[in-house]
Amino acid sequence: MNHALLCAVFWVATATSAGDTIEQRIAALEEEIEALKLAASEPPEETIHTDTQISPNVFNPTLTVFGSGLYRFDHRPVGEEGERIDNTINLREVEIDLRAAVDPFADGVLIVAFESETPGEFEAGVEEGFVTIKRLPIPVLDEPPLGLKLKLGRFRTEVGRINRLHLHDLPHVFRPLVIEEFLGEEGFVGNGASAQVFLPTPWESSALELTFQIVAGGGVALADSPPRFPGYVGNLRWFSAIADEHQLDLSLIFHYGRTDEAGDLSATTWGGDFLYKWKPLRGGEYRSFLLGGELLYAKRSFLDESGAVVRTRPFGYFVFAQVQLARSAYLGTRWDDTRSIADDELERRAVSGYLTLYASEFLRFRLGYEHRLRSGDEEPLNSGFAELTFVFGAHPPEPFWVNR
Repeated sequence: MNHALLCAVFWVATATSAGDTIEQRIAALEEEIEALKLAASEPPEETIHTDTQISPNVFNPTLTVFGSGLYRFDHRPVGEEGERIDNTINLREVEIDLRAAVDPFADGVLIVAFESETPGEFEAGVEEGFVTIKRLPIPVLDEPPLGLKLKLGRFRTEVGRINRLHLHDLPHVFRPLVIEEFLGEEGFVGNGASAQVFLPTPWESSALELTFQIVAGGGVALADSPPRFPGYVGNLRWFSAIADEHQLDLSLIFHYGRTDEAGDLSATTWGGDFLYKWKPLRGGEYRSFLLGGELLYAKRSFLDESGAVVRTRPFGYFVFAQVQLARSAYLGTRWDDTRSIADDELERRAVSGYLTLYASEFLRFRLGYEHRLRSGDEEPLNSGFAELTFVFGAHPPEPFWVNR
């Protein structure tokens, strides 16, 4: 190093002309010395290595908060005395969604919901909490056959597309009547295990997915049995893209569960759902059309209040259509028709319409109207709705944001 500096001083001193000022000579010498110092301080190229900077937040889960507020106006009282819900404004649900990679083999999800049916009264609970296992460090599952994906914990079951959606993701103000009647007001959420695989198809632009789930009994209106009697869910889903502008999504649905404490009686349900989407390549941000629906049919045996065995065969369906009016405006309508799971002679029907406006992916306004037809001794009901949905945090994709 000292030898190099001396050489540099000698070279600068002899290379500069007589006309150079002392300041110029000193400046040139300082520049050369600094260059030599920098070169001497750099290690050989093969020893250079960099450490990746790791953010302290990398170990924290992504956090999202969803909120849904609703004002409803009804032409007659709705709800029991002292717990009426007509002509009120209510923050009907807030969800806190936490997601993170547990390790290279699994992802974790925890969704806590604060729900309110009567204004000012909230119930807190775990909407979903599960681990998704994508692969395991064992010879068979290090590269899972057919893309096997396991889910363990509490989750929304695969009894149709609408059941998988949370309240804030619904394309309508409320769940369809057949979902409320067969599965419950909140849909079918169960504790158990799920296995999902992709089956080969002869068509390049299609996918076939098979899901099988075992849930610890209960959690569903059709078969609210004790946890010791598991229920079973199957879903075979086929998706196809047709001519770039058209998409078709079909599912076959199966569910079996016990309906009594002893486990002697049961309910078996078959069904199917479909969703067709048209979205042109040109103008796709401003134009789209959805047509969807679901049909459920069940054979159910259960005990009535007197202890007698009752057998019913209820069925129900809904159909909806949605057209995009502008980039962030959607107009839709839905028809509901279902029989009661307790009395298959009792029919419930409704027709509804809605207008959805997106300020952004994080803020949505919706106006809705529903007319429920006469059902047994229940009088017809006309209801108007104004809904506000907001999201902040790491926003997961919304299934019915059709511009995605």
